[in-house]
Amino acid sequence: MKVNLNRNLLDHKGQEAVELVDGKERKKPLRDMISEALYAAGMNAQLGMDMAKKLRAYKMMQQIINNRGMLDIETDDATLLKEICAEFFTAGVYGQIYDLIEKGGKE
Repeated sequence: MKVNLNRNLLDHKGQEAVELVDGKERKKPLRDMISEALYAAGMNAQLGMDMAKKLRAYKMMQQIINNRGMLDIETDDATLLKEICAEFFTAGVYGQIYDLIEKGGKE
């Protein structure tokens, strides 16, 4: 399935969330946040993550970076991505990512 991660994070009011970067407001792209979560996958030693899953997470991260936010994944990778994001993010962020994955990034 193809998933377009080129969406901006929405805040609790449904408005695009912004962050200050070098004194300027910038929207928060979900693709960057998801890449960060994939990069950090497996850092919680209590949960444990086997090498194969870590490698799959790394390969998905590279795909997001190299394809400018587009991800072409199988069902098992989508499941892993949801697991990683559920652990890494709050409910509000995770819900937006879950919807993108389930809908394939289509509106």
